[in-house]
Order: sequence, then C-alpha cells, then structure tokens
Amino acid sequence: MQTTTEPQLRIRTAHPVARSRGDLRVLDVRDDLSRVTRSNGEIVGYVDRVDVSGDTAYRARRYIAAERRFVELPNVWSVDDAVDCLRW
Repeated sequence: MQTTTEPQLRIRTAHPVARSRGDLRVLDVRDDLSRVTRSNGEIVGYVDRVDVSGDTAYRARRYIAAERRFVELPNVWSVDDAVDCLRW
C-alpha cells in the first residue's frame, strides 16, 4: 500500500492574496515565501509564513535599499495584512 503526503500549500493558496495589491506585485519564491515588488521591479520586501504557537502567522520584511538590509515587521494573522504592511 502506498502512502502519499499532501503537498504544502503556497501562501496564495492557503490564503488568497491578489497577485497585485495596489501598486505592488506579489511573486511566489517558494512554498512559504513571496517577494513583493513595485510595478517597475524594485524589491519592496518579502512575506513569509511562520508558525506561532501551533498556528500560522505571516511576517513581512521590508528591504531598505540605501542600507542594503531588511527590517522585520511584526507578525500578523493574514497574508493580506502582511502585504499591506509593506505598502505603507
């Protein structure tokens, strides 16, 4: 008897997120990570899925180009909210 395991869901499948949100574009990098860019290709940051107390939360990391580093933003419970954190 063969046993199959369920594949992990991509962020957009687990919680639907618009592929574009305002002036931002969301591109999946791997199952638990999405890159957020402006329409001109400039990287704004990344959103990744994290486990918090047995539940799933989302973390946004804003890219600061002048300093060539990322700033981690607080965890939120919705992927849409994480992308919105990068919009402002």
